[in-house]
Amino acid sequence: MSNSMKKPRGTGPSRPERSKAVVGIRPHEKLVKGLGHPVRVECLTVLAKRIASPKQLSEILNHDLSNISYHVRVLDELGLIELVGEEPVRGAVAHFYKAAERPILSESEWQQLSPEVRTAISVYGWDLLIKDAAEAIEKGTFESRADRHLSRAAVLLDSQGFERLSALMEELVEAVIAEEGAAADRMNKSGEQPIHAVAATALFPVPEPE
Repeated sequence: MSNSMKKPRGTGPSRPERSKAVVGIRPHEKLVKGLGHPVRVECLTVLAKRIASPKQLSEILNHDLSNISYHVRVLDELGLIELVGEEPVRGAVAHFYKAAERPILSESEWQQLSPEVRTAISVYGWDLLIKDAAEAIEKGTFESRADRHLSRAAVLLDSQGFERLSALMEELVEAVIAEEGAAADRMNKSGEQPIHAVAATALFPVPEPE
């Protein structure tokens, strides 16, 4: 199962080396620590959509600034967010962050996560996807291309069928990432402006109908 949420790489201020405490920590362990607190999940959800400073996050999320600043430092240390700008503010320096590219977890790494952390990651992902779709519909871009895709299929599967569909979706994720790279090469040559898009797949068990 791929569990990735890619974000564009930014070109911001240089960042000091990571603390030795986080160097060498595997991706799934960083996610466990990063998403192990609800405030950090809230911060990541906002920073996946926009650039913000800890002060702005405290106002958006209605949390104490010192509390937000602590959790932002944790996310930064883990590499789950990145510093993209600095601005002098009343004799101090405001730091602005955005969500960094999320690592792709292997099936074995995903299985090592606790149910609570897997749930946090799933909620985080769905929250982003719902906001993406709502914004696209509201601003009229959702139907701006006739070849856009939206489908939903409720199916009855056995264990083998579920595993096969999961593997097919894994292949689709890999194809999406490969096509993004190929598109970048073509645009570098043609000068065509990029189409900002979101590609999503989902396969999950649902409760039995009453």
